[in-house]
Amino acid sequence: MIAKGKSISHGTAALEYDLAKEINGEAAATEIHRHELFGCTGEEMVQEMKPYFVDFPNVKNNCLRFEVSPSVEESAGMTDADWAKLGNDFMQRMGLMNHQYIIVKHSGTEKNRRQAHLHILANRVSLSGELYKDNWIGKRATEAANGIARERNLVQSKDIGKANREEIKQAMDGILARMQGFDLAGFSRELEKLGFRVREARASTGKLNGYYVTSRSGTEYKASEIGKGYTLAHIEKTQKNLKYNSISRNYGNILKPKDGGLHL
Repeated sequence: MIAKGKSISHGTAALEYDLAKEINGEAAATEIHRHELFGCTGEEMVQEMKPYFVDFPNVKNNCLRFEVSPSVEESAGMTDADWAKLGNDFMQRMGLMNHQYIIVKHSGTEKNRRQAHLHILANRVSLSGELYKDNWIGKRATEAANGIARERNLVQSKDIGKANREEIKQAMDGILARMQGFDLAGFSRELEKLGFRVREARASTGKLNGYYVTSRSGTEYKASEIGKGYTLAHIEKTQKNLKYNSISRNYGNILKPKDGGLHL
């Protein structure tokens, strides 16, 4: 299970997005639970939070936003009651049960229609008027998710990330070993056939700086997170090594790379 968290200033816009989420024109959002909020729209609910902001006029980021994502396999049989319990368990671990908040489930993402997850918007100021500290909030959200995962025997975020990266790496290695020469467009097409999406990273000048790969579960990784050898600066060398090892296994001989070629 993965969780992300941050403090934001645009609470109304974030909540309106969460409540109105559509995928390919179909409604994808379901309100799961709310605490001490009564409005019908995102704007109305954030208006209910504003009286608590008065004592903190210099605090710009007065709302907290979280995303909680079990794996596709873990969430497949979950009911709305299960999702509500998950969201409330997460908020309790974050120390936010005394805050106004709303939990909204999205049934999927644009990249993965099966990746259901929660969005939670909370007032950063508690019902008793205390400002919630937002330092290291992303790390604390991850720790809360990992705590729930351990308690429920779910997969922890670090393990999901490791498994995703290894799956991507294996797919890359297979493609690189088959390709005659490396070109990013062809490499991307072959990865997408296997269910991995590729996104180029370009500078404002249009120069290609690198690329990202999205796992089958929907998490995106920089090429460098897969391994240094898969960055644009090193991937051709990686491909030569993979082809060399592949030919060596096929012929049962010890091959030595020489002058950029392969020699028996």
